[in-house]
Amino acid sequence: MSSEVDILFALLKSSLGDNESQETLNSQLSTLNSKEWWLVFKLLQRNHVAALASMAVERMDVPREVKIPWLTEREKASGWYRYQREVQCDIIEKMSRNGIETLVLKGTRTAQYYPKEELREFGDLDLYFSRHREADDVARREFCVSIRTTSHHHTKYDYRGVTVESHFDFVNRHYPPSNHRYELMLKKISAQQSSFPSFEVLFLLRHMAGHFASSRITLRDLVDWYLTCRTLDDRVDWGDVQKTIKNYGMERFAKALCHIVERRFGYKIPLDFAIGRHDDEVESKVEHDIVYGDSVTVDKGLDGIDRLTWKFRRHHAMGWKRNMVFRDPALALFLSNITSHAERPYSILHKQ
Repeated sequence: MSSEVDILFALLKSSLGDNESQETLNSQLSTLNSKEWWLVFKLLQRNHVAALASMAVERMDVPREVKIPWLTEREKASGWYRYQREVQCDIIEKMSRNGIETLVLKGTRTAQYYPKEELREFGDLDLYFSRHREADDVARREFCVSIRTTSHHHTKYDYRGVTVESHFDFVNRHYPPSNHRYELMLKKISAQQSSFPSFEVLFLLRHMAGHFASSRITLRDLVDWYLTCRTLDDRVDWGDVQKTIKNYGMERFAKALCHIVERRFGYKIPLDFAIGRHDDEVESKVEHDIVYGDSVTVDKGLDGIDRLTWKFRRHHAMGWKRNMVFRDPALALFLSNITSHAERPYSILHKQ
């Protein structure tokens, strides 16, 4: 095994059902000691895929002092998943009784594409409601919750110990400016049953692009993208997806993701991109950022002026990422960022 990153992907590939990968893992990783295994476990934990990787680990000769905490982590993640699923069903049922339709985003929706749903780790519930104001009224009245309004595309509340993001938009229409058109497109295709698989792919890609440009995405996001594309392969209008990627300036980002998925998991996402001179270099940089992140992107929970200073440093450091995912001019991005924060002033000096 040539590197730590190779080990992570080999474990994930095996856990996702690649038997050939599992057959070679034991011999390739037999030289790892307890300390090295522990570092692998913690890195997968930070990428929110330790529970998934445990499927391979449980079949391997891993030191007991690492294996037991690892399998315990899986049981904890599985229990949390089942509890959140119960809370989600409770919310959907109460909203339905009030005539409000609910669309599940990310979490439990992408979980259905995993070998076992409970292996998909997640924190918040992301729910999109057909009549958002009424949905929040129901939440206040029937859940007895306090609604927080610090975000541009969803409100937030805590119900039965679970944080719920109550969406009225799929993406933040205020930043970048092009998201306004992207949101209109998503709303249009989400309403068409035949186009819904394309909606899932396009929503997931833009959601990942936004997080990548502002901070980072993790291996969980990459696995979500891979499994969603693979599962919906024959139902997605890939020509329309390709055109949208080009129109919104996400080609370099999507190309890097597609190449990583093909190289690491052996699946070619049905998208075609021109071969560039620096593709390997960009792909390597994106992969490293996904796995490790950057010290500047880590949110240490700073408050006040310290947070504002950190945000300026982060904005500067994320320039290369914004160039990969947004076609909007730099000045337009900067101004819309300032305007966006001004409309939600709490977010300027505090964590949302």
